[in-house]
Amino acid sequence: MLASCVCCPLDLICSACTDQRSRLKAAIFQGTGIARAMAETCNLRGEALSLLKNDPPLAVSRFKGLLQRSIRRAAHLKSLPTPARQYNFTTAIIGESEAALRSAQTLGQMGMEVFLFGSPDRPLPSAPDYPNVHAFLGSCARSLKGTVGDFRVVVIMEDGAHQVFSAGAVILGDSARRNIAYMPHPDMPPHEFTHSMQAKGLRGIPFVVPGATSIPGLLLASPPGANASERIKGTAAAILAATVMPRGPRQNKGYTVSINENLCRGCGRCVNACPYRAVSFHTNTLGSGYAVVDEALCKGCGNCISICPSDAADSPYRDRLFLEQMIEEVTARGS
Repeated sequence: MLASCVCCPLDLICSACTDQRSRLKAAIFQGTGIARAMAETCNLRGEALSLLKNDPPLAVSRFKGLLQRSIRRAAHLKSLPTPARQYNFTTAIIGESEAALRSAQTLGQMGMEVFLFGSPDRPLPSAPDYPNVHAFLGSCARSLKGTVGDFRVVVIMEDGAHQVFSAGAVILGDSARRNIAYMPHPDMPPHEFTHSMQAKGLRGIPFVVPGATSIPGLLLASPPGANASERIKGTAAAILAATVMPRGPRQNKGYTVSINENLCRGCGRCVNACPYRAVSFHTNTLGSGYAVVDEALCKGCGNCISICPSDAADSPYRDRLFLEQMIEEVTARGS
């Protein structure tokens, strides 16, 4: 992108900005949702146009050099992310409390597919006769991982076999809320998820509605502190599960983080730091884990970049390699 009035690589307005530049910035970047770091900008006015009157050949030479350097740097930019993946629209309900069963009944009557499992400390004793609800007798859900549209629930079946079920949303009964383990990776300790409401004067609690948690798509059938009957709580949880489901493939035009698999050592700090649960762990050929960022969920807050000890998490558009190449060009030009 070449423009004399979009010279600043930062998303701010300084004293050099005019109203025209500010309007152009808003139209190009805020209007399209494209982050400033995803575009290559250069200052034609400062580099070339100011020389055009007194030294036209030098201005042309500066313009050609500016153009060549910008194209080379733009070649290293990551293409605009358009993540598109299929989402699971099944809801997994863990537990047999009154609120959990009410959630299953409500979702089944809405025409949505439901998997009903027992909680970790109590196998499912009976199967309710609800439409579109598949109850697994004697099953115990042990752990889960993932986020909205792509959960994995590890279940011990009645015969003792372990089976993994996919679900788009998960509703936890009262017992499951206290005993279920959220496991980002088998080699990592369980991850705690917050379900407390934000209160005045208290910090560190994300703002969530009753029944929601800090993990998108993970809901509570009977949220503590809610002044309502179990049937109303279960119905509200079912409505949340139905509304949280994506209506189509998610696309993110904004800034997202990338992970260098060769540098990642699987410490798990990024998983704990991500407020959007966009980081998950995959297993490589050596059996160890490495972090992977879901571009459809990443909002580009940069928390993972700031705490990564091996510099594996970085900006995909202005990473360390890109900055080193830019410094080399500047120093080579100055010499």
